[in-house]
Amino acid sequence: MKIKVNNNLYDVEIGGNENIRVNGREIAVKSRDDCITIDGTEFHLDFEEEGDPSLMIINGMAYLVSKNSLTEKISAEVRAPISGRVIDVLVNKGSKVKVGQVMIVLEAMKMENEIKSPASKWIKDINVSKGQSVKTGDVLVTFDTVKN
Repeated sequence: MKIKVNNNLYDVEIGGNENIRVNGREIAVKSRDDCITIDGTEFHLDFEEEGDPSLMIINGMAYLVSKNSLTEKISAEVRAPISGRVIDVLVNKGSKVKVGQVMIVLEAMKMENEIKSPASKWIKDINVSKGQSVKTGDVLVTFDTVKN
């Protein structure tokens, strides 16, 4: 199956015996309660929001995880994955962003979460400002669907 994590696509095969294959490489995985061990390194799961995509905060870093097909279209909007307060807006209306570029820093549950661009696109509008509170699903940024 294809799994997307923060806009990176992985080919994942899940087998028995606590092993999975990611992009052809076998990895040992163990999970318990709020912790997962991957190849001997522990990662603490602080928060999980179900859905597709799901929000996971692991060792203080936010990850959007989804099972997507390769034909997925990039949305014209970037929405808040979690409720919180905008700490910083790092892009400007009319500017072009690259895939993975940090656009907004959102504080949620006493942690700073980087909201990254899912595609290389031109920004049509920024719907939030520094210090503003947002709810899960609020539109943060819209992309220009005409400009490439």
